[in-house]
Amino acid sequence: MALLVLNLSVFASVPLDRGTALSVRIISQISSKQKGSPTAIVENDVKDRNGVILIKRGTPVQLQVDKKEAKGCGKAGYIQVKCVSTSAVDGQIITLEGSTDAEGDNKKWLAIGLGVGLGLTFLPLVGFTFLAIKGDQAVIPANTIIPNVFVMNDYTIEK
Repeated sequence: MALLVLNLSVFASVPLDRGTALSVRIISQISSKQKGSPTAIVENDVKDRNGVILIKRGTPVQLQVDKKEAKGCGKAGYIQVKCVSTSAVDGQIITLEGSTDAEGDNKKWLAIGLGVGLGLTFLPLVGFTFLAIKGDQAVIPANTIIPNVFVMNDYTIEK
């Protein structure tokens, strides 16, 4: 009887292999100046070879966001968004690997050129204030698909 139950439990589980690809869509816009956590979801159902759904479409994805705001002297803002994890249909936490990034326009030479150029020549006191020119903030628009997201480990998903 124990062997029969053990065999039935094997048929009730499905492997989710390391390296399985999935699409992740960022729901809300992210900027290097913005506070708070962005939201993302699994874009399409992740299925095994037999069509069994392992991760449902619309499942939330946990993100890690690293960002730097634009600064003076024309330094641009920067964002990197990494996919951390999502959930399988049986509730298991599935670790993910994949990221996207964005960088604002750098205005370094504009700030230095105007600041130093005007500061040393025509407008000695006012010219140096141009060094405070900031670069552009980095923005990742809403509905951006993060390319190349993969499952990090092997899992056994219970049906």
